[in-house]
Amino acid sequence: MKKFSLLSVLILLALVVSACGGSSETGGDGISEDGTLTLGETGLFKTTKGDFEVTIDSVKTEEGGDGEKSLRGTYIVASITVTSRSSTVVNVEDVLPFQIYVDDIVNWNNVTYGKEFSFGGQISGEISEGESLSGNIIFDARKSDTYTILLGGKAEPNKLEWKLTADEIQ
Repeated sequence: MKKFSLLSVLILLALVVSACGGSSETGGDGISEDGTLTLGETGLFKTTKGDFEVTIDSVKTEEGGDGEKSLRGTYIVASITVTSRSSTVVNVEDVLPFQIYVDDIVNWNNVTYGKEFSFGGQISGEISEGESLSGNIIFDARKSDTYTILLGGKAEPNKLEWKLTADEIQ
């Protein structure tokens, strides 16, 4: 009987632990504070200049027009929405250190903020508390089956990542 009770307790404990596990912490408002997200999910990015809700709405590839050819093969264009929780006015390009990983290898050819293409430009501009700003983050990357868009790093209190497959990219 003792073995049966101990086994039952261990199984129950395993179920409880697995139910509590996961790759992200979610606040009461459904916004992830750390971890892996999917397209359309919102993460809370914390910086020294304030907190920002960030959503990657969609991702597409672009080839570029005359004189805009990608160095690595294609442009990955992520359409994002940023909502400020910061009590000060900030430039979004100063607080959103995005990177892209192609097949889990960091891609160092990120397109600089403010650069314009025939298909659009990088998100830029000032944002105040409670305001939202939408735009694009553009990466010069090689074609692949998997991408990870990372927001944050060692200097930031948290990091958010969106893992994508080629099927999710328009």
